[in-house]
Amino acid sequence: MSENADPFAPQPPEVYRRRRIVALLILVLIVLLIIGLISWLFGRGSGSSDTSAAASASASSSQKTEAFSDFSQRATASASASESASASASAEPTESASATASQEASPEASASPSASAEPTESASPSAEPTQAALVACTAADLKISLTADRTSYAAGQSPALAVSYTNTSGNPCIVTGGANNVDINITSGPAQVYNYAQCNQLAAENAELAAGASQTAAVSWNRTINALGCNSTLPIQPGYYWATASVNGVNSQPVRIIVTG
Repeated sequence: MSENADPFAPQPPEVYRRRRIVALLILVLIVLLIIGLISWLFGRGSGSSDTSAAASASASSSQKTEAFSDFSQRATASASASESASASASAEPTESASATASQEASPEASASPSASAEPTESASPSAEPTQAALVACTAADLKISLTADRTSYAAGQSPALAVSYTNTSGNPCIVTGGANNVDINITSGPAQVYNYAQCNQLAAENAELAAGASQTAAVSWNRTINALGCNSTLPIQPGYYWATASVNGVNSQPVRIIVTG
């Protein structure tokens, strides 16, 4: 082709074909460059995200390490055995020392109660209840019996009566007025004849009657009738009479007295 050829004149088909191939190659290069650029951009972004993820993972691991930095490592079997042995070794002297201390203190502790008990035991037999702490003898405490020196009395014979009273309980009690509290009451049928305490009231102190102890009081009847007054000298008539003894208000069984003359 000459230099003076018209550039706008129609070209041969081979020229158009070469131009299309060149244009296609340029288009392919441009596409490849665009794809490479996009891949590079995405690769850079993923690298930064991986770096940040790695940084956050390392930060979290460091936080976990710091959070558990105060915890001690789990003891191994050998360490546990050594600790148990050291603990038992340290406990044995303490136990032996406490046992020794208790043995040393036990004689004194055992001696202390016996020492305190001795005065009590020695004082118990000799200690006696005071009269203020005692109560008056009652029917539950006393047994009263009355006896006469004879079964019958002739003229000029006065009945002699004996009153015995026994404390049958296990505790001492008080007889009010002592032996002067003994009374004799004599009747003939329903009629009152004689009462000893009515005309023989003597002042006397209370008397303690020990458990199981007995006392006896003697009373003589002069065969007068004092139901009419203590100054009466009216003698009784022959007949049957009943006498009853009383101590602290507790009565005996009646005893029959026969007066024949």
